[in-house]
Parts: sequence; C-alpha cells; structure tokens
Amino acid sequence: MIFMKGYIPQEIIDEITARADIVEVIKEFIPLKKEGRNFKGLCPFHHEKTPSFTVSAEKQIFHCFGCGVGGNVYSFLMKMDNISFPESIKRLGEKTGVAIPETEISASEKNKITKRERLFKINDLTSRFYHKILVDSKQGKLAREYLQKRGINLETINKFKIGYAIDSWDSLLKFMMKKDIKPQELLDLGLISPRKSGNGYYDRFRGRLIFPIWDSRGGVVAFGARILGQGEPKYLNSPDTPLFNKSYHLYGINLAKNNIRDKDMALIVEGYMDVIACYQHGVKNAVASLGTAFTKYQANLLMRYSYNLGICYDADAAGSKASLRGLDVLSDLGCNVSVINLPKGLDPDEYLQKEGKDGLELLIKDGQSLIEYKLTHSMENNEIIAIQGKLKVIEDLAEDLLKMKSFVLRQGAIDLISKKLGLPSETIISELKKINQEVKKAYNFRDTKDNQRDNKTINYDHFNKVEILTLKLIIENNKLFTEIENVGGAKLFTSTLQEFYQEIYKLYLETGEVSSSNFSENKYSNLFAYIMMQENKASNIKKAFFDYLKNLRLLFLETEYNAKKTKLQEAEKNGNVDELNKLLFDIDTILQEKKVIDTLGG
Repeated sequence: MIFMKGYIPQEIIDEITARADIVEVIKEFIPLKKEGRNFKGLCPFHHEKTPSFTVSAEKQIFHCFGCGVGGNVYSFLMKMDNISFPESIKRLGEKTGVAIPETEISASEKNKITKRERLFKINDLTSRFYHKILVDSKQGKLAREYLQKRGINLETINKFKIGYAIDSWDSLLKFMMKKDIKPQELLDLGLISPRKSGNGYYDRFRGRLIFPIWDSRGGVVAFGARILGQGEPKYLNSPDTPLFNKSYHLYGINLAKNNIRDKDMALIVEGYMDVIACYQHGVKNAVASLGTAFTKYQANLLMRYSYNLGICYDADAAGSKASLRGLDVLSDLGCNVSVINLPKGLDPDEYLQKEGKDGLELLIKDGQSLIEYKLTHSMENNEIIAIQGKLKVIEDLAEDLLKMKSFVLRQGAIDLISKKLGLPSETIISELKKINQEVKKAYNFRDTKDNQRDNKTINYDHFNKVEILTLKLIIENNKLFTEIENVGGAKLFTSTLQEFYQEIYKLYLETGEVSSSNFSENKYSNLFAYIMMQENKASNIKKAFFDYLKNLRLLFLETEYNAKKTKLQEAEKNGNVDELNKLLFDIDTILQEKKVIDTLGG
C-alpha cells in the first residue's frame, strides 16, 4: 500500500489521532514516570542523566526541556525511527485499527515512497533463500551438522531464520535476477559486489552460515555470516546500507525486547551464537552488539525497554576491554550496569552448554557493579603489594568516584576499595583530593565536548514569557486571534515568535483551527510543543490574556517609540522639516496611546 501526505484524508488522520495515546506510544520506547499531570523520562534524543523529557496526556504532545525537541505522536515516531509522516500515519493506523485507503499517486512519488519498502522485501527474500538452503537442501548438510554439534536445534534454527550461503560465486545473484530484482538493488543492500576485473558481480556471502539481522520491529536490515571452515574473516557483516548502520542495531532485539521489558533487564553478549544459545536455553532477554564497540545509540535502543543492563562478554583479555568500554558508555547514559563474570576460557554459549539457564542466572544475580568490576580489573593489572600499585588503583578509579552524585554510594565504593587494598578510607579520600582538580578538569572538558556534540539543543528560554503565554492562550482559544489582529497582529511578537504567529494565524484562516496535528512535520513542531507545555497559573484566563495583550502592546509601542526617536534625530540632522513633523506626530500618537492603554480590554 502506498501512502502520501496530501492523499490521506484528513478525517482518517483525525480518527487515528483521537485513538492514539501518545503516552502509551512513547512508553514502547522509553520508561515514563507520572509526575503531576504529566509523565517524565530520560530524553531519547540527547544525552542526559536527569529526566527533562515531558509528555502531556492531556495535550497529546511531548517536549524535552533539555534539548528543545518536541511535537505530537506522529513527529515522535518520525524522529525516533527516522520515518516519513505517511509512514508514521500508517504505523499508528495499524496500531489503532484504523484502515487507511490506498490512493493513486504519480509514478515518481510512488517510486520514492516504495524504495525503502522494496529493500526490506529483498532482504526478507534473501533471508528465506538462505534459510531454505540450510534446512531443505543437500548443500546445507555440512552447515546443519555444524549447528547440531553446537547444540542448536531445528526449532531455534527456524526461530532465528539461520541460513547457509553455498560456496558459489553467484547463486544469490542468479536467484534474484529470476525474480526481476536489479543488481543495483542488491549492491545497495551489500548483498553482491562488483568484480574487480571485467564486468559483472559476485555474491558477498559464500560458504558461510547466515544470520539475518532484524530491527526492533522485525524487518530484516542486514546479515551476519560465519565461515564454516578455515579462512578469514571469520565473521563478515553487511556493510552500511540505506537500511543498516551497525552502530544503531543489536542482534536479537526483535525477539528480546518484550522479554527485556518483562524482566526489566537486558543481557548484552558478544556474538550471534551467544544470543542464539541464550534463547534456546530460556534466557530470552539477550542481545549482541554486532562485533562493534558498544555505542550510545545501541544503549539508547535498549533503554527503551529497561535501564538495567548486564554485560556478559567472553572471559578473556579482549572481552575485559570490551566490557570496560561498554560500561563507560552505559554508565554515562545513566543506566544501572553490571558485569557478569564467566569462568576463564568460556563464552556464554559454552557456559550454557555446561551449566544451563540456572547456572547463568546465578552469575547474573551475582554480577559486579561498575566500580567493583573496575576495581577487580585494576587490581589484576597492578602490583598491589607495593604502595605504588595501590595508588595506581585509586588513580584508575578516581574519575568514576568523583562522578558519583550520591555521597552514600561514593562512600560505599571507598569503603570497598579500602577493604580490598588494605588502606584506611581516609588515605583513599586524601589521594582523591590530591588528584581531584586534574580529574575534574578532564571530566568537565570531556562533558562540555560531549554536550556540544550530542546535545544540539534548541533553547527557547530567551523568549519573552508574556509572548509565549499569549501564544498558548491563542492556540487554546482560536477566537482570540481577533483581539490580537485588532492591536497589531504579528508585529506584537519578536523574531521567531513573529514568524510562528504568522504560521498559526494562516492555519486558522485556512482550516478554522490550530491543533497539534498541524505540527507533525512542520518546522515549528518543537516550538509548538514548548509553548503548549508552559503552565499558565492565572485563575482568570480572560483577564490574564488582556493583561498579556496590554504588555505586548506596550512593548511594541516602546520599540516603535525608540525607532521613531532615532529617525527624528536623523531628520533634525538633515534638516528634513516634512519628515520631522511627521515623526513628531507619530511620537505624540504613541505617547497618547501609552497613556490610555490601561483601559485596553476593559
């Protein structure tokens, strides 16, 4: 079905809007907590540790007071999942049970809209092609035997749609050509590569197990592949494509998300086989980070479902380094992080084969906190018999200790370090004080850089509060446009707010109303949400409006008065008598109005 703004009847959009609850929609992405009349949570669009992301069930809008982003339920989905307005309508239509009629559109528009959907369909077809080879062909026998040796049963193979790419240069290419799929589309998805010499293409994946990678909604976005025999690379992923960037996705998230929410905990492992083994043994809240260092984007994806995250990487040096990197990313985003320590030489898959679900869940229960894990790691890498080794451990942990906002948690961590190192707590505190300034400078510098990079904030606090509250009242009661127009209209407002007023007045003239549905993909959606989130504590709304109006008119007259005075000085200097008389008349008119303005709105 093809959808296009301008082709979806407004009454359909209105019905979806009436049925969709923005709070419930956003709760599918991030935890929200009721605070007064609104709901609050950590903003999914920028790095923050104190919740400033606010959702109004009453107004059906959201606004982040940290970064300034805001809008309605459609604009939230558009920003969150990088989809178009029509796609957001389609998704909410399916969720609310509102049928959206198919409408004929131009060939060029149809091509633009359907390209992404077509790429998803090609990936799905590819997944089914490789899966069928694995489970239904003689060519897949070797791969089936490999999986059997790894303890993976047929039910799990089918659940994860594991496949096999035969050791052929063009088996997938030939199959797709028969389905009228162009080589360029396969190139766009990283499924084939151009030959280095001569014309033509060859399959990217050959002689490998195939692991489809899904997004959180269950669409196949990419593939991972593992070689069965000897050779390099052992693992090969899809490259970045219009559907896939490895920094933003997690293997297994489509199957794990509901289990993560139910358990209120996500288990982060290293590889495809770890996720698959966990699932088969009943640990269904595991995901893997696709062979890349764990990123803040992956953390934000997990934080839609839980803030409690456990890292369970291989018990080797590489796994320890990866755990440390992941810990810092997750901790900086405000997650409750733990490290699950596997016996040396084992990965999660191997441990499950030996100890099963109960064994792994015991390890999860006994997981170490960030400080505990870093302390253990630092003690293993320093000679703590000598005092210099002990001081190095304190230095390694200083930044984490100084970042702790809770005095109780910090003191608990210091007591733990004291016990492990055999040093008095006072000695550790003294050492921390010595290095505090340098660590603090480094942290503040990094934090500032992070904020500049991550928090591309939209700050509306510089706007005149009276202008903001006036606009809020106009939006809530469109009849007040008449009063505004009678005393200056858009001229009463400054800069961006003047443009915003012109936008909403135009909407009012064209449609007879101004509502949040007008701001789904409008450039003023953030500002609209900010305005509507402001509280007006006045008990008499009508009186408050006319008080605001008088203040705005006075501000406008003051601006006009100053401008006329400047021009008057120029006219005097130039000896322009006609201009001088006109300006004197204008100034007198302004002063007279300022005298009587207290009667405005009587």
